[in-house]
Amino acid sequence: MIFFYSEISCIQNYIDMVAKLLWREPTRTIIRQLCRSHSTTSTSGTQMTSAGIIVVGDEILRGEVLDTNSHYLSRELHKMGVQMKKISVIGDKVESVSEEVKYFSGSFHYVLTTGGIGPTHDDITYEAVAKAFNEKLILNPVLRDICLKFYDTTNVDCPGMKLAYIPQSAQLNYNTEAQSSNMTYPNVSINNVYMFPGIPELLRKSFSNIKDTLFKSKESFYSKCIFLNTTEDRIVHILDILVKEFPEVQFGSYPKLFDERYKIKVTMESCKEECTRKAYEKLMELLPEDFIVNISDTS
Repeated sequence: MIFFYSEISCIQNYIDMVAKLLWREPTRTIIRQLCRSHSTTSTSGTQMTSAGIIVVGDEILRGEVLDTNSHYLSRELHKMGVQMKKISVIGDKVESVSEEVKYFSGSFHYVLTTGGIGPTHDDITYEAVAKAFNEKLILNPVLRDICLKFYDTTNVDCPGMKLAYIPQSAQLNYNTEAQSSNMTYPNVSINNVYMFPGIPELLRKSFSNIKDTLFKSKESFYSKCIFLNTTEDRIVHILDILVKEFPEVQFGSYPKLFDERYKIKVTMESCKEECTRKAYEKLMELLPEDFIVNISDTS
């Protein structure tokens, strides 16, 4: 469905009015959907190191637990110049997780799974990843000793020993310092798939220990943003010009409701600093001066 600019403006004003009455921030999503075809972006023309995240857990799908892990990993990888391409949430089913792992592994440079690692029946990540690569689970002697010590037992058949069974060709990843200081449990990986725990505190500790060693990118992202006091429909034609002129730059337009400081944040990002700078300069040239209320490289 195509809306003329005047129609978009009327609809947006109506939504703004309803939103103020209901005071519901999510209403901004409706506005973005109306303008999305013109206000969002082109893909980068440069091949970047890519990654995908698979979040494993029925509790996420039921809404019982808030997934903060994918947000954290995406943000950290982005800082390192790794482009997050896809995030998937899968229930605790071996076949479903296995199929997703196969697809992700063949599509992205790095695959990170979160959740599904533990001693209970629904901890199926190791089994699913092994299945994805047609491997069996084997008892890893290093993890066996770690589990026996952690669970304070000599019983190799205890439930906690499930964490010691990993895919046959899997590797144990340590940060050098962490290894020398007896890191409790290493990261387990196979090929380009890295398996992390679902507990946020443990995931962050594990990731921070190995990120600089394992997740490398030769590129960096260069970004700028501008804050405007106008509505999206009044800058659509400008964004269209920029998207066509700078195909290697990603542009984003993000409406902000109920903020007296600004109405839109426009972002531009590229792995080439010069491209970002030129796009920024062109945007400043095309924008009416009275639209701009704040300019910042970060927000």
